[in-house]
Amino acid sequence: MPSDFNPFEPGQAQRAWPLLAKLRREGPVAPIAGGMHYVTRHAECREALRDTESFSNASGMKAPGVEVPFEDRILGELDPPQHTAVRRVMVTALTPKVVHAAEPFIRDTASALLDAVPVPGSADLVAAFTVPLPNRVTVHLLGFPAGDADTIAGWAKELMVSEFPRTNRTERGEGFAAAFPDFAGYIDERVERRIGEVERGEDVPDDVLTRLVKLEVDGVRLTRRQLRALTRNLITGGLTTTSQLLGNLLHEVLATPVVEDAVRADETALARAVDESLRVAPPVLFAARGCVRDTAIAGTEIGAGERVIMGTGSANRDEQVFDAGGEFRIDRPNSDQHLSFGYGPHVCPGAGLARTVARIGVAAFLERFAPGSVHLTAGYEFENVPTFFEIGPQRLPVETMAP
Repeated sequence: MPSDFNPFEPGQAQRAWPLLAKLRREGPVAPIAGGMHYVTRHAECREALRDTESFSNASGMKAPGVEVPFEDRILGELDPPQHTAVRRVMVTALTPKVVHAAEPFIRDTASALLDAVPVPGSADLVAAFTVPLPNRVTVHLLGFPAGDADTIAGWAKELMVSEFPRTNRTERGEGFAAAFPDFAGYIDERVERRIGEVERGEDVPDDVLTRLVKLEVDGVRLTRRQLRALTRNLITGGLTTTSQLLGNLLHEVLATPVVEDAVRADETALARAVDESLRVAPPVLFAARGCVRDTAIAGTEIGAGERVIMGTGSANRDEQVFDAGGEFRIDRPNSDQHLSFGYGPHVCPGAGLARTVARIGVAAFLERFAPGSVHLTAGYEFENVPTFFEIGPQRLPVETMAP
């Protein structure tokens, strides 16, 4: 029943596809548990995501009633004008030129990780490949030491599978610094070091961390707590979106021979497959907003103070936009109209990077392993990651054979 559906309860959102299809047929906005509203269709999601005057990001993906102090908010928890300025610097730090320049690093890193997969033998591609590749790319772009990448990945994974994304706390305490003191302390040390270098006029790399440190909003630089929050956002964002995208796409390639044949035969098919994977298996299933003024979505009254869930995953399967929306079709002409990276002012600034890492990662996998030489372990069943708003494989166990 819609009145029982609470996307903040672990496991509910990932199992909701039949319910969401029913809700889309019934209307563009549905009442769900806790007095929340769920936007089910593509057009209405786009319109609402664009309306930053009516809908606030402040509570982000936290469960109803959980408030995050302003200085601890990640990009997805900021509203204009702060969001506008911070997003601008992230966009300029992750321009197509920057991403293109990083492609050799991405390719070399992917190849090195895949070379370490035993042949013949067995491996879990999540642990061996889909998690470390995006994380090492993010560490590289931030300018952090490459040798710290695996430690950072461990911290990020611990955070994402904990209650923290939903509650802003763990048994260690409330807020990022108290809940994950080692992770926060590491970021603080890197930020403090870079601030000192900038203030002393030393030559510093033109990396993402430097741009964040130099960013000014209305003539004022970000505080150290804000820098900590946004740096953490970049690290966990890579783990959330890009790792799940890469894992979902590899799963589709391994589980569906016609998809593997298509992407091996045509490089453009791989680019289309990336967007089709984003559409049908979105790494992030929805975006939460708080209504800040009385308004309406498609005739449904929304009162100030009410919670609205932008069902981007549901919108990606809207039958009015995508024919047979629940099917993975590599030749779908409008796959790129998905809302998996958001829409309007809140489009993910790392979208281009995520697509590039996934495309290069899968291409490296296809180059490393001959057709038919890698198979999912017999009896494998897809098990989703535990984070309540994500879709992605917890494991990808495979058997490899010598060519």
